[in-house]
Amino acid sequence: MRGIQIGKKLSSWEKALTFLVWVIGDIIYLISIFIPKNNALWVFGSWMGEKYSDNSKYLFEYINENHPEIKAVWLSANTKTVDFIRHKGYRAVRTYGLMGTWLSLRAKTGVISTWMTDINIFASSRTKIVQLWHGTPIKKIGRDNKADQTGNSLSMRVSRKLFPFLGRDFSDALIMAPSEQVQDIYAGAFGSSKANIKITGYPRNDLFFVQRIEGFPFKETILELKKNHKIGIYMPTYRGEGIASSESLLPGDLNKANDDLAGIDAILLIKYHHYELYHHQKKPEELSNIIFLNDSDICGDIYPLLTLVDFLVTDYSSVIFDFLLTGKPMIFTPFDLEEYTTGDRELYYSYDEIAPGPKARDWDQLTGSIDKIINGPDEFKEARARIRSRFNLYMDGQSSRRVFEEIARSSD
Repeated sequence: MRGIQIGKKLSSWEKALTFLVWVIGDIIYLISIFIPKNNALWVFGSWMGEKYSDNSKYLFEYINENHPEIKAVWLSANTKTVDFIRHKGYRAVRTYGLMGTWLSLRAKTGVISTWMTDINIFASSRTKIVQLWHGTPIKKIGRDNKADQTGNSLSMRVSRKLFPFLGRDFSDALIMAPSEQVQDIYAGAFGSSKANIKITGYPRNDLFFVQRIEGFPFKETILELKKNHKIGIYMPTYRGEGIASSESLLPGDLNKANDDLAGIDAILLIKYHHYELYHHQKKPEELSNIIFLNDSDICGDIYPLLTLVDFLVTDYSSVIFDFLLTGKPMIFTPFDLEEYTTGDRELYYSYDEIAPGPKARDWDQLTGSIDKIINGPDEFKEARARIRSRFNLYMDGQSSRRVFEEIARSSD
């Protein structure tokens, strides 16, 4: 069973299958109320059970390496992901297999980075949920996201009555945040008490300080390219919940943009959001100075690559706040800012307030901005430092330790 899709448009046979699965899930959910929990057993997952990445991954590896008293198990609906993690020497099982369901029934703690479907949602009635989330929000999320209120529809309200596992939210979860500013956002977006939201920093950002990226498949390639080029990465956020294509965010003439980048000895990596890659798998043809990346190219985790590149290009992605910790320059591409904020997602902030770098309105301006940050003075260094301190209380590579301590304290 692959990651369970809630709220997705289904065909008639898919609806019938989903109903059957949910009936079975309801039975498991009821059973889970009575199964004794093991305080030392923690289950982990990320991105609806598909990927091995994000804050869950980094906390999982930290615990495996530093706390042998905890039995940490990764849950995935993807067999390749399970095999990959086992090859690394860690425990991993199929989320909805017999062993995955049994371990989920027994686990005291469940660690996630997106939604309850990161782990076994059926076996979670008495599991203590730890929500690490997947980045400081720039776009409105949860209860604040007026563009997506499908959870309040009549059909979903009825479904939650019939299938209680659908009603699990984060109001009683232990939630981790990087600063007081983000703590306030999470309280409203998740309907949680601020007492349940701990300021620890994000585990994945520890990588910016320790830079342990052995085994990262792109490392040697990037280091070789950096001998003669500056390397940047373009990470636009998704449109229309990933269903809409982001091709309009590319230059009208890729060959011209490639030639412009070659002229300033720059290489631009392009990585679309996971949601968009899920719907649009075809990768454009690579050029000498523009390289498109899929999740498979980076083993599903972009963060090791962020430690290697020289600059970031993005629009409305939360990666802004994490990349600030590197101290490296950023360029912003609000190509469709008005359209995006009125027709797709509202932002929590004025864009200029949280985008400390040059703003490019088209690809000609973008390549000009890249040239300037490569060869000119760093005009936005102080602005980046101010925003970095505002959104990140800690800058020490110890966030995984703090998260672990908060979870352990909550279990006492």
